[in-house]
Amino acid sequence: AARIVVGGYEIRGAEVVLSLRLLDLGRATLSAPLIARGPPEALLSLVHALAWDIGLTAPRPPAGSREAFVASAGAVPFAAFKAYAESLGASDPASRLKAVRRALSLFPDYDEARVGLGRLLLETRDFAAAEEAFGRIRAGSPLSRRARFLRGVSLLQLGRYREAAELYAVLGSEDQSAAVLNNRGMAALRLPSQVPRASALLREAVDKEPGSADLSFNLGWAHLLEGDSDAAVFWLRGLARREPGDNHARLVLSWALAKSGREGEAEEEWKALSAVSSSYRPLQAPDPGRRFERIQVSERLVLLEGDSRSSAEMAATHGARGIALAEAGDVEGALAELTRAAYLDPYVARVHRQLGRLHHRSGETEKALAELRMSLWCRDDVAVRIELAGLLKEAGRAAEAKAEARRALQADASNEAARRLAEGP
Repeated sequence: AARIVVGGYEIRGAEVVLSLRLLDLGRATLSAPLIARGPPEALLSLVHALAWDIGLTAPRPPAGSREAFVASAGAVPFAAFKAYAESLGASDPASRLKAVRRALSLFPDYDEARVGLGRLLLETRDFAAAEEAFGRIRAGSPLSRRARFLRGVSLLQLGRYREAAELYAVLGSEDQSAAVLNNRGMAALRLPSQVPRASALLREAVDKEPGSADLSFNLGWAHLLEGDSDAAVFWLRGLARREPGDNHARLVLSWALAKSGREGEAEEEWKALSAVSSSYRPLQAPDPGRRFERIQVSERLVLLEGDSRSSAEMAATHGARGIALAEAGDVEGALAELTRAAYLDPYVARVHRQLGRLHHRSGETEKALAELRMSLWCRDDVAVRIELAGLLKEAGRAAEAKAEARRALQADASNEAARRLAEGP
């Protein structure tokens, strides 16, 4: 957060006085107070008025007029607003449900309270009732998109994957956010022969929010369920290094390692996990039926940054040095710098591509192939796929080369280099 809203309220006779200040975290400064006052019955309009005033201080001021925005608070009766506010302050789910339902009984068109009801029903795992609540939000409501997103969450929890996939596809046509891509990928994961595949959707999501542990986990999990255990290892190992306390990531990493034939490494991961908790012992054998995928319940992702940014900055420095050394002909120095960059931030496609080329120059074909595949796992690129196909053909693996070239043609049907590799001997 760049700014925090602080302040309070006072009751002065028959009036409520709201006084807010903006704390700028970067500059460590506190703004002059923003004040609104009026009778308690006007509280909702007062809150909207202050929200507009706060919006005016942002780098991108709100569109429209203050009057129209304040009027958008609607004609919610004060008794309904009060009941909804009480639901937000209640300490237990039963009291919260009772209060929010009272708000809706007083004003059935209270969309904000209905979204609140749906969220409570999601929390209490009454998914059918939540889906019904979100479905009742009017199409023209300012909360329509939020309600549709959450309705998709309900559909995923109910196992209605095709409906969820269609809903998130429509939301994505309006605004392709990382959370929409993630949840659409979660639906695709449970649908046979779904196009695009879950891993393709999730890779787009990770490109938009590379700092999200949930999205990285889902991408690794999707690769494992789709049968690409090496790609699963790539994503899950990076996540386990970045988030050592993520036990599900380490568990699924051990499964992916076992599936890819790296039994020794799988056993090491399993021993480390078993030392943390004995509750994982029944899960040593891979179980693709588990619902480990992480559904996003809000379109606005909250990302808590640790030292990942400094690692990425260091990786960028080593990567730039490595590329410069490669251009200067210092293969050994370039390999050292680029290897450090890949360790610090394993998800930079160009670093793996450059490593692949250097290994090729050094005659290490298998290492070169592995790095080019990792580059594609980070970001699908037709040029890199053609490069991989060419190297496979050079290594005498014609069938694999043609398969990669055909995948390149699917992405770019006019690419002549891919066509020659796909149709050639």
